Amino acid sequence: MIIGIDVGGTNTDAAIVSDEIKTIKLPNETGMGGILKEISKEVNLVKEKVVVSTSWPLNLIISKFNESRTLSLVVPGPGLNYSGYGEVVRGYVNHRGDVVEDIDEYEINAILRQNSYDNVAISSKFSVRNCSLEEKIAGIARNYVEDYKIALSHYAGGMNFPARIHTTVVNAKIKETVFRLTELIRNYAGDFYYFKGDGGIIPYSIALNNPSELYNSSPAAVALGAVYLTGEKNALVVDIGGTSTDFVEVIDGMPKIVDGIELAGRKTLIRCVDSVSIPFGGDSVVENGKLVPVSSKPAAFGGEKFTLTDALNCAGYEIGDYGRSRRFECDVERVLDQFVSLAATTVKEIGCDKVIGTGYLAPYLIPDIAKAAGVDYIIPDHYASANAVGVAVSRVSMTLYVRIDTEKCIAAYNGHVESCPFKPGSLPDDEQILEVAREKVLEIAKKFGAEEEELGRVKTVYFSSFTVVRGGMKRGVIADVIVQIEPGIRYGGL
Repeated sequence: MIIGIDVGGTNTDAAIVSDEIKTIKLPNETGMGGILKEISKEVNLVKEKVVVSTSWPLNLIISKFNESRTLSLVVPGPGLNYSGYGEVVRGYVNHRGDVVEDIDEYEINAILRQNSYDNVAISSKFSVRNCSLEEKIAGIARNYVEDYKIALSHYAGGMNFPARIHTTVVNAKIKETVFRLTELIRNYAGDFYYFKGDGGIIPYSIALNNPSELYNSSPAAVALGAVYLTGEKNALVVDIGGTSTDFVEVIDGMPKIVDGIELAGRKTLIRCVDSVSIPFGGDSVVENGKLVPVSSKPAAFGGEKFTLTDALNCAGYEIGDYGRSRRFECDVERVLDQFVSLAATTVKEIGCDKVIGTGYLAPYLIPDIAKAAGVDYIIPDHYASANAVGVAVSRVSMTLYVRIDTEKCIAAYNGHVESCPFKPGSLPDDEQILEVAREKVLEIAKKFGAEEEELGRVKTVYFSSFTVVRGGMKRGVIADVIVQIEPGIRYGGL
């Protein structure tokens, strides 16, 4: 049995998946603690596998990016000027992972004492090959702020230093929120997993070090849920939520992914689903006969505003307390045409032959959207909580950054230096190096509780190697590798 939980903009959905599927939908005003209590009435969260998607609260924080003050400490070493990325400090790890210059502890303390900030981001240029300087600075920073307010760049991985700096700033801004949510969930569920924006899951302890991996996870969740529930491998998922409607392409059974998204005007290393959204959903308010991008509880569910949901009730549907909706006077045909036209235009712009409709209002709106767009449609069972189903059926996915240097007989895994798996001065071929990387990422996944049957194919994302030659003699091999356990569905469709 697996429990999937997805925190949306208006509601939180839960899916209990075993031989059958049971879904629960609760308003966010219940609070995460109340939601977990309700789910605990159905299943023992401590004994079962729990996976949580949290992209909405993270998206909200990122939308207020500059309200959280981040002190960015940058350790670039000699070369380019990085003063535009934060406080540049002494210290230098070279391209081979050697500490050439240590940090100046007095300088670090002075900066931490003099600045006003909410959190700290620490980025050393070659920390993915040796993270020791970042760890040293973090040790000092813990005298000034809690650990859950400190982000280190080697956890983000990737050699694009400007993008890694900005990703670390993002992590610093959202880390406390993820930490507090983690503590709350662990009170009910013990160890659990987070769902990532690329459709895979990771243990909560890994997510705490690189929380930006959770960004935009809800669209990825609904895409996996739609695939699981329908068996369709190529379609466009249209998810009608409370505050917005998301459009996600599914290609060969997985959501379309984009690498290196921009946040607050700068490139990051964040990899997540490539989704399109329109700012209208079931809770969107109607003003002067038109939908506006403001959300409120529908009158049909006890609210005071007239919304898209209420317009459907006035058109003849019976959703919630439909009588309350019908107390309002409104040109509902105009309102519904506005939403259907905008959604259908988006479908046509993306291009597809078939849409899969999900979200609570899917049965009422998807047929008209599909007709206007000239495409076929499917509305699966559990359409209202397809997002939570997707979270539950996803499998473990991890990325590992590996640096092998046989001349020096060292290996670095996500910046942490260990002894080399090859003999000093040896010349392993490419496949031998790749096999070490693949075995290591699987070893890490199993260490965190991943089961053999949920581990997918290990994909080589990047590989580069060269032979070190000195004095006409081959002295060893240096290789950089990025491998990933690919995300996907743990077991097939119903």
